[in-house]
Amino acid sequence: MTAAYDLVIIGAGPGGYPLALRQARKGWKVALVEADQVGGTCLNWGCIPTKALLASAKGLHFLRHADRLGLTAGTPGFSWDKIQERKDTVVAQLRGGIEKLLTGAGVTLVRGWGTLQPDRKVTVTGSEPAELEGKRICLAVGSIPGVPAVFPQDRSLFWTSNEALYTREIPDTLLVVGGGVIGLELGQVFAEFGSKVTVVEMMPQILPGLDTATAKRLLPVFKKAGLEILVGQKVEGLQADQGRVTCQIGGQTRIFHKALLAIGRRPNLRCLEGSPVKLEQKGPFLAVNERFETSQPGVFAIGDAVPGPMLAHKATYDAEQLARQWDGETGGPDYRSVPCCVYTYPEIAWVGLSEEEARRQEVPYKAGRFLFSANGRALAMGEPDGQAKALVDPEGRLVGAVLWGPEASDLIQEPTLLRALDVGGHAFSQVIHPHPTLSEAFLEAYENALGRNLHG
Repeated sequence: MTAAYDLVIIGAGPGGYPLALRQARKGWKVALVEADQVGGTCLNWGCIPTKALLASAKGLHFLRHADRLGLTAGTPGFSWDKIQERKDTVVAQLRGGIEKLLTGAGVTLVRGWGTLQPDRKVTVTGSEPAELEGKRICLAVGSIPGVPAVFPQDRSLFWTSNEALYTREIPDTLLVVGGGVIGLELGQVFAEFGSKVTVVEMMPQILPGLDTATAKRLLPVFKKAGLEILVGQKVEGLQADQGRVTCQIGGQTRIFHKALLAIGRRPNLRCLEGSPVKLEQKGPFLAVNERFETSQPGVFAIGDAVPGPMLAHKATYDAEQLARQWDGETGGPDYRSVPCCVYTYPEIAWVGLSEEEARRQEVPYKAGRFLFSANGRALAMGEPDGQAKALVDPEGRLVGAVLWGPEASDLIQEPTLLRALDVGGHAFSQVIHPHPTLSEAFLEAYENALGRNLHG
């Protein structure tokens, strides 16, 4: 028997479960199909477990350098098993919270793989087989690690981020293929806990998307943290040899205990495998209009499945936008103010246009900078490394911002808000910032762009 719903969502990640909650609380009958765990990649295989491991790594780093604050910590140690257990506890706690919210809202959670069928129907296979029908269908299917066919399939030696996050071993040497967010974050985790880590990025800089000047400035910072980073080079001939990973880098043979592939992610479109429904695509993504509707009427898609930044907060934003549109609001999504964050230490964050993008788009701007070494709070914390940069147009509107240094992932929210609200007329200069705080660094950078900062 086919169960009928107002809305059937495939995928319970940061796009799917917020949409389910929003609509269920409005009185809709909602089914949420999930093949693995609620929370999706972000909670179970990405954002949260990575940040939990990074917190332990940063704590160990602090103890090792406690003398800079006049403290004597001796020789700090760690238990990798306990670190992993703590990470698992954090994930389980958050996952349990989401499940309670879904239950409280009256959402029907269906466990299994959902496959899209004609006439807005979904077949679910797995632990809870079912036939579902919805007035609307939403594909919030997320993404999976991008693994080229040439990458060996032996996951005991050749990891994706999934294996790296849950491994019970710390390899003596680790090759990280890809110098993006995933590669740098996990590379720093393993380096802090004793691995000799080599990060290889084929592009001319780490973190493609970050402005070139900042990317170059960060190379010696990561080198000091114990990472060997090779940019503009390729990993070739990757293979297993007598229980080790061998490859060619820059014409030299290199041997590692493990390899981590971190070259990005791709949409998880398993919901279309074996389906008679064919949806138009834009590259690897599902093509949607400004209402998030696919080429099939009544079938919508959000998050990593559609074009735009492949970020958890972008997926949640998509869900909010779609819910508002169903409420009758007009207008499509605007991705011009999506912040990007890297949770290494130091942290890195940016929003809006880089200098290269602004010049390419012929957007007029002036760049202002401020070093954290001139910020009272950063010095008091013992974390003076970092910089705030603001790109400001002639009307005082923020074109873009880059922050690297302590708590950059939190500090980026102020420039994100400033850009999203399109505030001009130098109104931001009138906002009182508490002293001493790290947030003063961005204000100083903004003022520097206008030629009227007090310090630096």
